[in-house]
Amino acid sequence: KNSFDPEENIMGGTKFIKHLLKKYESIDLALAAYNAGPSNVEKYNGVPPFKETQNYIKRIKQFYSVLQ
Repeated sequence: KNSFDPEENIMGGTKFIKHLLKKYESIDLALAAYNAGPSNVEKYNGVPPFKETQNYIKRIKQFYSVLQ
């Protein structure tokens, strides 16, 4: 409801990424949709050719691997 409320923002983002992970069944595609929007993932039938999105996927996966 209020994206400026930190708790609501985190909860909303968490629910959205959960939805994307279920929809795409792929971490790369879910992250691409989170960053560039699901319409771009559909348009390009995969990870969009945007450097920002490609770098975002790499960064998040690197952060995740550090936590493992």
